[in-house]
Amino acid sequence: MAAGWSQFSGLSSHAQTRPISECSQKLTARGFTIIDKDLDDNLYEFEAIKNNQEWDIKMDRNCNVLLERIDD
Repeated sequence: MAAGWSQFSGLSSHAQTRPISECSQKLTARGFTIIDKDLDDNLYEFEAIKNNQEWDIKMDRNCNVLLERIDD
């Protein structure tokens, strides 16, 4: 059981949440201009502009993109 707990402890420390500013920087590096950001239901939500189109983007707290769509 100690070995199993050690593995679990390693996973939890590896999956630390990232600040919203770090996720914003990742989107900016991909060419997005962030116009609004928020934390809602434990997800980071962004409104951004890229190529003259408005985008809605949702990321988990580890900066993984869960939704990326053009805002109609």
